Amino acid sequence: MDRTKWDITNKPHTQKKLEIIKAVFETWLQVWCAPKQLKWAAKEWYVIDLFAGTGVYYNNNREVSGSSIILLENILLKKDVLIKNHIKIKVILVEEKKQNFDELTKRVEILLNEHKDLNEIVEVIRYQNDCNIAINDILKQVKNYSKNPLFVFIDPCGIQIKKETIEKLANLNNKKDILLNYILEGVKRVGGVYQKSKTELVLNSKAIKTIETLKEFFGEDLSVMEHRKNDRDVLNAYVQSFAEKNLNITGFEMKYPNRNDALYYLLFVCKQKKIIDAVKDIFYRKEQKYSKQPSLFGKEEAKQCIYTKVVNKELDSITRKTLLYKTKVEYGDWTINHILGCSHGCNFPCYAMLMAKRFGWIKDYNDWRKPKIVSNALELLDKEIPLYKDKIKFVHLCFMSDPFMYDDQTKTLFPTIKDMTLKIIEKLNNAGIRVTTLTKGFYPDELIKNDKLLKSNEYGITLVSLNKKFKDQFEPFSSPYRKRIDSLKKLADAGLNTWVSMEPYPIPEYDNDAEDIEKVLNEIKFVKKIVFGKLNYKKLTMEKSLDSNSWANSDDFYREMSQKVINFCKKNKIQYHIKTGTPLSNEKQKQIF
Repeated sequence: MDRTKWDITNKPHTQKKLEIIKAVFETWLQVWCAPKQLKWAAKEWYVIDLFAGTGVYYNNNREVSGSSIILLENILLKKDVLIKNHIKIKVILVEEKKQNFDELTKRVEILLNEHKDLNEIVEVIRYQNDCNIAINDILKQVKNYSKNPLFVFIDPCGIQIKKETIEKLANLNNKKDILLNYILEGVKRVGGVYQKSKTELVLNSKAIKTIETLKEFFGEDLSVMEHRKNDRDVLNAYVQSFAEKNLNITGFEMKYPNRNDALYYLLFVCKQKKIIDAVKDIFYRKEQKYSKQPSLFGKEEAKQCIYTKVVNKELDSITRKTLLYKTKVEYGDWTINHILGCSHGCNFPCYAMLMAKRFGWIKDYNDWRKPKIVSNALELLDKEIPLYKDKIKFVHLCFMSDPFMYDDQTKTLFPTIKDMTLKIIEKLNNAGIRVTTLTKGFYPDELIKNDKLLKSNEYGITLVSLNKKFKDQFEPFSSPYRKRIDSLKKLADAGLNTWVSMEPYPIPEYDNDAEDIEKVLNEIKFVKKIVFGKLNYKKLTMEKSLDSNSWANSDDFYREMSQKVINFCKKNKIQYHIKTGTPLSNEKQKQIF
């Protein structure tokens, strides 16, 4: 073995990393070895190291334990508690390179021979393979239950771990803690090649291979590489798979020696926010230990600077007696509202919020922005689908809330709402009932990947502007316009039916770009249908005490905009409907779904 490759004498970032691994895994063992957890948890636990290396480093010619040995040594320290409670831990070590694998095997065997009692606790399973290839076999070793705790360490050289592998780990039902090395330098390097490739007419083999590697790492959607403002935008996109599974993330920014920019992030992923806080404390202490310039701020202020992505808490729930009903909305048929309230907080005003307030379902605007899930929605559907199936042309989600609701705090979808919506669509589709949806959030990849869903479903977004100032005033907490459009385009590219609701469309007094409606239309020319409607400014002025002159002559403006929509749709062979009350509305075009 070439010892120089594993010499960390002048690599303080690696020294820090090893100390963090030790401290984080100690915390994991301490939590699960607590009496309360031991009483609750199953007797078989799992520890996985996907890029296990050799099991040893060298610091000034002194041997230092690598990740796999650190994990085993920490288990050894808890042997009395583990043996007493009959806990067995499967330790799964994966290393692709044969030379490294052979050295790792030797180091593990030495440790097991020196500490025979360790064999009572652990079963060491080794794979000499690419973890992305072996992942299915690896996961066969894991009982996929919440009571079987799981710790995973992933430390690749570069961007060798595939998104598909990450998602398989994130999808496990186990109570899981994941420590992951996100190689920022590798992302920058391949991202730079990708950006350059966008200007090349003909791609060379290196560029093609790099783009494929990037897709394996991020997934097929590389729009984040084109629209990113900084490295954290890309990082936020990368951890999305975890956030969508209701997992929280914090990350230690490992900087280059003698440089202030980041080499990589050591990310920790966990459902429990208390554990996230404990790991943030570990990160803080390691930074203080190694920093040549200790923080000028207090501990709590310094910890606020640590990268953290905390997903929304579990939503409150309500129950209902019925769910499916016939709607009177002009282009609707039947509908479902499986959420009460909406986090988007639109200020048009929102008809749904006014109705909820009128019937005493909510107290005020702030209460409306705290959505509640209808917990018995699936059970109600099981009863109601057989009753109404023959009367239903399609079911719309939703007229009184949003089926793919965006959480502005976490910059992702509410997992509980998303999961319920997907289950509802699948249940209706299984009964042969097609579904239409409309959102100011964005669409998840699961819609593309689920072969059980009907191809006749139609997925829409509301888009009335591209002006951020307008959005901040009228749609303050909805998803960014670009995120909406890109997610819809992705569905369209996958062959799914897409549409856009351009309602309520603003007048120039509220959006300086409103007259240039072609900007919005050109962004959505890929869709199959467009619904256009005006904003009721009389109601808006009454609600917001605005100047009534702003809407007095709006009919002329809306007649011009309606005509532009009609011309655009005819030119691009897009179906359209101008809503009743908006100039140029046509009764014959009402039922376009």
